Amino acid sequence: MKKIRYALLLLAALPFLVNAQSIHQDNILYGAAYYHEYMPYERLDEDVRMMKEAGISVVRVGESTWSLFEPRDGEFEFAWMDRIIDKMHEAGIKVILGTPTYSIPAWLWHKHPEILIDYRNGRKASYGIRQNMNITSPTFLFYSERIIRKMMEHYASHPGIIGFQVDNETEARGVNNYDFHVSFVNHLKKKYKTTENLNKIWGLNYWGMTIDSWEEVPPRDGVTNTGYKLEWARFNRKAVADFLTWQSEIVAEYKRDDQFVMHCFMPSVQNIDQIASASKMDIMAMNVYHDQQDGLTGNEIAFAGDYFRSVKGSNYLVTETNAQTIGWTSKTQQPPYPGQMRQNVYAHIGSGANMIEYWHWHSIHYGQEIYWKGVLSHDLQPNRAYAEVSKTAHELQKFGTKLVNLKKKNDVAILFSHDSNDALNFMPFNGSGSDWEESTNNAYRSQLVAQFHKVLYQNNIGVDFIFPEQLNLEKYKLVIIPSLYVASDELLGKITDYVKNGGHVIMQFKSGFSDENSMV
Repeated sequence: MKKIRYALLLLAALPFLVNAQSIHQDNILYGAAYYHEYMPYERLDEDVRMMKEAGISVVRVGESTWSLFEPRDGEFEFAWMDRIIDKMHEAGIKVILGTPTYSIPAWLWHKHPEILIDYRNGRKASYGIRQNMNITSPTFLFYSERIIRKMMEHYASHPGIIGFQVDNETEARGVNNYDFHVSFVNHLKKKYKTTENLNKIWGLNYWGMTIDSWEEVPPRDGVTNTGYKLEWARFNRKAVADFLTWQSEIVAEYKRDDQFVMHCFMPSVQNIDQIASASKMDIMAMNVYHDQQDGLTGNEIAFAGDYFRSVKGSNYLVTETNAQTIGWTSKTQQPPYPGQMRQNVYAHIGSGANMIEYWHWHSIHYGQEIYWKGVLSHDLQPNRAYAEVSKTAHELQKFGTKLVNLKKKNDVAILFSHDSNDALNFMPFNGSGSDWEESTNNAYRSQLVAQFHKVLYQNNIGVDFIFPEQLNLEKYKLVIIPSLYVASDELLGKITDYVKNGGHVIMQFKSGFSDENSMV
C-alpha cells in the first residue's frame, strides 16, 4: 500500500500538471459500457452487485439498440432501459445514455432502403452492419430526430443520468449518394459563386475539363483533379460535423445544466473535423484501443489523449478502451499482463482523462464482436481482469479527487492539418497503387505526425496539438510542422511571424507546397 500511495502522489505532483476546474466532476469516473440487452439470460441484479462491489462508478448504455427503443415504426418502449438505469442509480452508479442512431432498425431499412450509402464505383451498402446509412438523408434525419426527442423527453430528468452521448464513432464513410452530390454542388455554388471562378481556382483548363453550368460538376467517381478531391474531403468532414452538431443541439434542448453532451471520437482522427464537430459539446470524449503484453508502449494512449485534450484545451473522457482482448477476429487475442490495465488507467489520467470506461463490462455471446472481450469473460464470473479493475477502482475512490481535472502546460506543439493529410493521400510519397488513385494509408497521420509524437513521448517531452483553425503559436517555445502540404498564405504568414518573434519551428519536407485549393 505504501508503494501505491507513493506512486499516486508522484503522479499527482508531476511538475507539468496543475489542478483546474472541469465539467461536473470532483472525482475520476471509472466504469464500462453495459449492454444488459445482449445478455443470454437475466442477470441485471448480479451485474449491479458485482459492479458496486468492484467500485465501478459509471456505465454507458443505450447507443447501440434503436430497435429495442422503437421495435416498430412509431412504437416506443422504454421500460427495459428504465429498469437498467433505475438499478444503477439505486446502487450509486452514474449513467451516460447514448442516442442509438449509428445502427438502424430492420424496419427502417426495409421501409426506406434508399437511406443506405451508395459508395463510389457503384457499390451500395447492405443491411446487416452498423454505420451503413447516409447521415445527410432527410428520411434518416427525420427518424433520427424522432427517436432522439422521444428518448430525451423520457430520460432527461432522470437523476441517475449525468450525460448524453450523440451517435457513436462517427466519421466520413464515403457517402456518394445522388442527393449528397447535389448538396456538394450547392456547397460549391455558395463557396465559389460562379463556374468561371471554380474553373480558375481548380485549374479545370487542365485536360479541358472546364464546366459551363453547375449541372456539369461530375460525381466523385473517377475524378483526378486535386482541388475537387480536397473540397470533397472537406465537405465530407463538414457533413459529419453538421450531423453531430445537429444532434447536440437537440439534446441540449432537454438536458439539465448538470448534464453534459459529448461524442466518442476515434483516434484515427483524419476523417472528421473534431473542432467543428465538438463545437456544441460540453466535453471531448474518445475511444482508444492499443496492443497489450509486450506490444504495449503507452504511445497510443498519449497520442490520443494529447490530441483530444487539445481540441477543447481541457480534460476529456475515455468512453472505450481495452479490457481484455480486442478485435473482430481471433487474430489479436493478447490479454493484458497482470498490472497493465491499472497502468493504462494512470496513463490516461496523466494525459488529462477524467473518466476511463472499458468496452465493455461483459463479453458478448453472439454477433461480430464475440472476440472483443470485456471485463468479464463469457462465463461472466470474477476473473483476473475483474480483480484488477476492483483494485484500481478502490484506489481511485481514495485518490481520485487529487487526480481529477489535471491540466498540462506544454512548451511544444505539433501542427495537425486535415487538408495536408488528404492532399498527401491524393499525391502519396509512399505506398503502392495506380498513380491516379489516392492512397488510403494516411501516411501523414500514421507515419509523419505519429513519428514526431512518438519521439517526443519517448523523450518525456509533453506536447499539445494545434490546428490551422485555432492557431495559438505564441504559447509554445517550439512548434513542429509535419509536411504542411496545403497551406494558405495567411497560415504561412502566421508561422513566419512566430519565427520572427523568436519562436522555433521544425518544418518537414513538402511543406508550403500548395495553397488552400491544392494549387502548387
